[in-house]
Amino acid sequence: MDWAHILLIIHIAAAGAWLGGNLVQAVVPPLAARHGVAVAAGWYRVTAALSARFYMPAAILIVLTGVIMVALKDDYGFSATFVSIGFAMVIVGALLGKFVFEPGGEAAAEAVESGDQSRIRAATGRLAAFGTVDTLLLLFTFTAMVFGWQ
Repeated sequence: MDWAHILLIIHIAAAGAWLGGNLVQAVVPPLAARHGVAVAAGWYRVTAALSARFYMPAAILIVLTGVIMVALKDDYGFSATFVSIGFAMVIVGALLGKFVFEPGGEAAAEAVESGDQSRIRAATGRLAAFGTVDTLLLLFTFTAMVFGWQ
């Protein structure tokens, strides 16, 4: 095993963590809601914090390992379509984290605590919709990477 393989393993693990985090965030809210307002609100506050504490480190690893792998490879360069898609996905993910998921998690927690069902539906629905978009874009990015779209 050489450095290229180690970088690829880290790259895939970080991308897998991102996808896994998204899937957990899709599954946990109904489970948390069964345990009461404090647990459900706490869950949404935790998800708000994940942007900086979980997704950003994963994105940094993805970018660093990706840049190094492209620099080491002669087969493709930074102009390859799949590399551009990868960069775009990290940017989209960062923007969604900062401007949708962080404030959205706090809004959902406050809505749950208020008991206002319309606010809860609006806040959690927005998170679910953007989470779905993020996950689908991530799967599209995986597809571009696997097939090495030039």
